[in-house]
Amino acid sequence: MKCINVEYLTSPALQRAFVEECDARLERDMIEVARQVSRTPELRLLGLTGPTCSGKTTAANKLTDYLERHGHRVYVISIDDFYYDLEILHKKAEMSPDVEIDYDSEDTIDVELLAEKAESLLACKRTEMPHFDFKTGRRTAGHIIEPLPQDVFLFEGIQTLYPKVNSFLERGAYQSIYICPSTSLRVKDEVFEPNEIRLMRRLVRDFRYRASEPEFTFYLWQSVRENEEKSIFPNAFRCHYFIDSTMPYELGMLKPYLCDILGRVSKNGQFYGRAQEILHTLSEVETIPSEFMTENSLYKEFI
Repeated sequence: MKCINVEYLTSPALQRAFVEECDARLERDMIEVARQVSRTPELRLLGLTGPTCSGKTTAANKLTDYLERHGHRVYVISIDDFYYDLEILHKKAEMSPDVEIDYDSEDTIDVELLAEKAESLLACKRTEMPHFDFKTGRRTAGHIIEPLPQDVFLFEGIQTLYPKVNSFLERGAYQSIYICPSTSLRVKDEVFEPNEIRLMRRLVRDFRYRASEPEFTFYLWQSVRENEEKSIFPNAFRCHYFIDSTMPYELGMLKPYLCDILGRVSKNGQFYGRAQEILHTLSEVETIPSEFMTENSLYKEFI
């Protein structure tokens, strides 16, 4: 696994330049993938996938922007909108002990409905899309798409790698993109591997944007990682393009948020030791202000 030695700079001007350089590098990588994808004859279906907190939202925006500037109309379709209603999942779990209610599991996706909507779109039929409301745990009617023959449908979500989903997406002119941090970062004697970096991203993102306390994120992380090892990483080879979303500056930008968030973990709780371990590994990391992010930075997904 590739590892970058990160020497953080204390000068604000040099820190800002460092962040801008990293953001520009990732944007170039995304644009190059978009350029190659756009050369696919009769392109209709795109899959964008990767494990949690990899930067899929930013990648979807970059791809959409590039393709639309080159003559395509793009519809981004979140596979999350095809979750079964929570009450249905509970019934399925009661009937079969093999069915998981974990939202990262293949069992939670209404694959038949997803295939039906994809076929309708490819046939250029007026199609009403679903929308899943995480607050109510229910799927409702969403927006209506009236597709044209040259439209591109970008299916975004970790689930595009699942065999049941991938089997029908691969029909026709299909291209798939996998985004994930895949480079480790070394700061002095500490090495931060990609999975650890994603956990730190998720701790900050879920606290700031999903009102999730760190204990809950730690609690979910084990099942998230188990599903990744079972359903995501073994199937990543199916993708046509790969984007490494490790940002060399990110530890310094995450540090002040993590110090605040992990400082909330109770000393009497089961995750206190894990929280303190992360804080210890960050002790030698130089803080980088989040205002140094560029306008379209991937890191706006997390901070």
